[in-house]
Amino acid sequence: MSESSSVSRRALLGYAGAGVAAAGVSGSARVPPALDRVGHSPLAALLAPLGPGSELGTWRVLRLVEPEGGAGSIVLTDRTGAEFQLDVCARDASPLASRGPAVSEHFEIFVANQGDGATGTREDHGLCAMALSEVIRGNEARADRSAFVTLAEREAPRRHVRA
Repeated sequence: MSESSSVSRRALLGYAGAGVAAAGVSGSARVPPALDRVGHSPLAALLAPLGPGSELGTWRVLRLVEPEGGAGSIVLTDRTGAEFQLDVCARDASPLASRGPAVSEHFEIFVANQGDGATGTREDHGLCAMALSEVIRGNEARADRSAFVTLAEREAPRRHVRA
C-alpha cells in the first residue's frame, strides 16, 4: 500500500478529538484538493485520493458505487474486518431533514445500516463518515454534484402515471 493512499490514524483522531475536522494523507494536515478531474466519475473525483484499497484511518475502502438514484456509496471494512457502507447524498438544508453523522458544505454522509433512522449507528462507522466528510470537503468545490440528490428526494414515493 503506498503512503499516498492512506490517511494517518493519528492525524484523523487528533483532529477529530480537537473538534477540528481534518484528515491528512501521508501524515499531512489536510487532504489536498482534487485537481481538475475531467473524465473521472463523480464519486471518484469527490473522494480523491481515496479509491479501492485505500486506507482511511483504521478503515479500508473496498469499492466505490457510483451515484445511482441520487447517492454514491462507499463500501469499507473496519478494524474487525466487518463490511459496512456509507452513502453520500446532497446536503438537505431543511430543518426537518434526517441527518447523517457527517456533513460537508454540499454533501451528507449516512451509514447504510438498513434502519429507518431508529437503528443505532456503530460509533466507529460514524467516525469513518466524519473522516470521509473531510476528504469530500477538500474536493467538493470542483466536483460535479449533479448526480446527487438529498435523502428526502431519494426516499420520496415515486408517482406513477397511468397511461
